[in-house]
Amino acid sequence: MKHFFKLTILASVVTALIFGLSAFTSVKTANVDAYQISLISKSTDGTNETWTWSLTNPNPGNGNNGTLQNVSHFDMALSAQAEEAIVSAEYSFDGITWVSVPTEVVRDPSIRACTSTDVLKFNAGTVGSQPTYYRLTLGHSFESNPYSTSWINSGSRTGCNMYYFQGVGTPKLD
Repeated sequence: MKHFFKLTILASVVTALIFGLSAFTSVKTANVDAYQISLISKSTDGTNETWTWSLTNPNPGNGNNGTLQNVSHFDMALSAQAEEAIVSAEYSFDGITWVSVPTEVVRDPSIRACTSTDVLKFNAGTVGSQPTYYRLTLGHSFESNPYSTSWINSGSRTGCNMYYFQGVGTPKLD
């Protein structure tokens, strides 16, 4: 009987600890469909293929009550073939004036809570509900992939999330 009583007490203590520790939750991430990533153009100039996307925050705010914090930057995963074909990468806040970003595909420590995948980082995010544009130029043509992977980091309240978007797929066969 003593042994049963000790086990009952131990089980009660463990249960209380689990419930108590569950109150200390990590940063809750935003709904993965919250931000809008759209492929707005894909063009070829003979040799190079240029992809342009827009990223929009449809409900800007402080991250409380269903609002979304501004995106701090946009990361995308690329296949090995796409990585080798990178000619340039740029971002723009108006779709007219473009700023070049490094074209190296490396691990981004700011999204380590989301992934350990190497990514191409566009170090520019959103400002309110205004779209930010991202452009990637590749040395040859690629198919489109509706399940390309990206990560968006948006701050301390809404955290980072993985998103699927219409992106660069496999190389086109001639």
